[in-house]
Amino acid sequence: MNEKFRIEEMKEYFGKMSFISRALYQFYLNYESDLNENTLRWRIYNLKKRRIISSVKRGTYIIESRNIFSPPVNQSLKRMYKKIKERFPYSEVSIWETNWLANYMLHQPITDNMIIEVDRDAMVSVFSFLQKTKNNVFLNPNRHEVETYLLTGRNNIIVKNLLAESPIQLKDKIYVPKIEKIMVDLFTDKDLFIMYQGKELANIFEAFFESYSINQSTLNRYATKRKVKERFMSFLIELTSVEREKIYI
Repeated sequence: MNEKFRIEEMKEYFGKMSFISRALYQFYLNYESDLNENTLRWRIYNLKKRRIISSVKRGTYIIESRNIFSPPVNQSLKRMYKKIKERFPYSEVSIWETNWLANYMLHQPITDNMIIEVDRDAMVSVFSFLQKTKNNVFLNPNRHEVETYLLTGRNNIIVKNLLAESPIQLKDKIYVPKIEKIMVDLFTDKDLFIMYQGKELANIFEAFFESYSINQSTLNRYATKRKVKERFMSFLIELTSVEREKIYI
């Protein structure tokens, strides 16, 4: 593969710079003067599949040097997901735990909350269903409820709406949010994620950009959907140390 795809040469040529499809095409023409665009599209597909390059936005790529965000899925998440899907098989469900953020923070929260997102039509029903066996379940808690009940050190379950076309992924047979969704949700839902704001939010974002591949097309679409794109962009540029050239949204 390396001989055909010129991986080492490509890494040396582009380095850490982003590049567009046309630039990659021109690069390959140095070695294959008869390369056609169909072959280029196939080659880009395979380079992405093998994680040699990754998209930062539509038609723009970087040489991949960072990991794919792959959060730990424990048995409690799997059991909860299965329980909900068995009762509401036609509802879309995404689930995660805030302890996924612990390694990227300076000060550790005293709570570990499970975030369950479901279709708006099923949200109240799921909440009522879980309330029958759990006494620590909250439905879209407001700031007062968060400060009164969710910061006490007890682990809680939060049920909220899963927006249509939210960036989620299948991991160990359950759906969890992609890293881009977590970032935008942390920024947007300030009351719910009050313990992750300010400098801690900057710490999390800096660690994410340093450690993981961020699909900025996904980030852009979701931030736009949540109507926070401009403020989100300003936060990244003005209040974090993320290198400007890494931000494309």
